[in-house]
Amino acid sequence: MGARDEGLIVVGYDGSEASGQAVRWAVEEARMRFVPLSVCHVWRQPYPVNFVDPATMDVLAHMGRYVLDRGVDLARGLSPRLDVRGRLDMGSPAATLLAESAAADLVVVGQRGAGGFDELRVGSTAAQLAAHAYCPVAVVKNLPRSREDRVVVGVESTHMERGELKVAFEAARIRRVPLSAFCLCPAGTDDPTPFAKRFYCDISVWEEKYPGVEVESTVDSRPYTRLLHRAAEDAALVVIGDCGDDDPVELPLGVVCQALLREAPCTVIVVPSRRSATFSR
Repeated sequence: MGARDEGLIVVGYDGSEASGQAVRWAVEEARMRFVPLSVCHVWRQPYPVNFVDPATMDVLAHMGRYVLDRGVDLARGLSPRLDVRGRLDMGSPAATLLAESAAADLVVVGQRGAGGFDELRVGSTAAQLAAHAYCPVAVVKNLPRSREDRVVVGVESTHMERGELKVAFEAARIRRVPLSAFCLCPAGTDDPTPFAKRFYCDISVWEEKYPGVEVESTVDSRPYTRLLHRAAEDAALVVIGDCGDDDPVELPLGVVCQALLREAPCTVIVVPSRRSATFSR
């Protein structure tokens, strides 16, 4: 695992419309952050190696290079001054992007790629990255947005030390929009006062670090998915952790995270909690 390249954004591109949307979103994110962008395309052979001759492999690799060049050209055309790099690999897109996530600050993918079927809401690559990446993952929704006037973050009351607040405050700062921060109390909480005190204390620390971000804080114990889905209706993006206290350990992604990836009307950033990535104040 390589050292983290501070500020690098990696975006997966496979030539699909959804991956094109991901590139557009990633270009804007890299432009706002003043960081380089790596466009990554992974091609795979349709048959076992023993059944494919070298000439065929060369053709497949050439086709992969063509798709990558399209993605790189798209990114450079959107922002000519942006430092755009290309990465071509063979194998599993999820495996390559997971490896890239160890040396990046953010990995960006479309909600689903060229494979699968039209009704599929979240593709396998997006799901695997959200569950296992070493850095935050942005799953870009291929939906028209009429209003994008805030960032929404949901943080479980027992997980204030995790990275969701850092990611959300930074996203609100670079977009110059307000932040709606929700403290998600455990189901059945009779007295949210202890959770609220800790939440507001943590929020005040981040407000000192980001004095230009307008923050609206809410402590709530209603069903998380419904609460965050409603809040996301006029949001630029939603930030959520990959799992929660009530989620079974064997689940690669928490129930709330899965629901938002499927149903949220805006882009979702999933912040890792079970991985080795750390987020310091």
